[in-house]
Amino acid sequence: MDTHQHFNDIANEYDKWKEKNSYYYDAIKTLLRSKIPSQARVLEVGCGTGDLLAVLSPSVGLGIDISEVMVTLAQKKYADRSELSFRALDITTLTKPLPYDYIFLVDVLEHIENLPKFLEGLKQVVLPNAKIIITLANPLWETVLMLAEKLGMKMPEGPHWRLSIKENERLFKQQGWEIAERGYRLLVPKKIPGADFLNEKFHKSKLLAPLGFIVYWELIKA
Repeated sequence: MDTHQHFNDIANEYDKWKEKNSYYYDAIKTLLRSKIPSQARVLEVGCGTGDLLAVLSPSVGLGIDISEVMVTLAQKKYADRSELSFRALDITTLTKPLPYDYIFLVDVLEHIENLPKFLEGLKQVVLPNAKIIITLANPLWETVLMLAEKLGMKMPEGPHWRLSIKENERLFKQQGWEIAERGYRLLVPKKIPGADFLNEKFHKSKLLAPLGFIVYWELIKA
């Protein structure tokens, strides 16, 4: 099964999985809101059913996804939000810059088989001063993630290639991206006693930060 088919297959259960792991997705929303101001022009690559884009309250927001089923669900869910639009689209097929100041990708990179090609394609659609926000599950947690999937605790990953942080950053630089910031969130990815306190503090420690469940980057064109 390829990535496109996988996400079409799980699309109708996608929101249920997000609700089941709402602590994680709430942390993603908080992170994105800290990086992307409301009323900005925003593009989301790999938008799923549109919730992350919608919560940012953009002046104009476009969500794109390779899954036609995901996009149809997003269009229906946010039909009353005229500032939002959703399209089934592979960004590597575009060749001209899109008019967005912020572009973000959540849990997308690990599903890209040819990451250099994807990063090169992304560069073609970015305005010179646009900021790119990328998040993914920290590769250090791969074994835990696969166990959680087998236990029915998380959404099925499908085909994925979770590269190390070092390898991702090598590819970013190789494809002409400058890393403006790297950071971490969620030392404890589930809502348990003490989780909020630990998650608020740990990423300020150089020793503990790299253990975070979420790793994110801010990229700009080099």
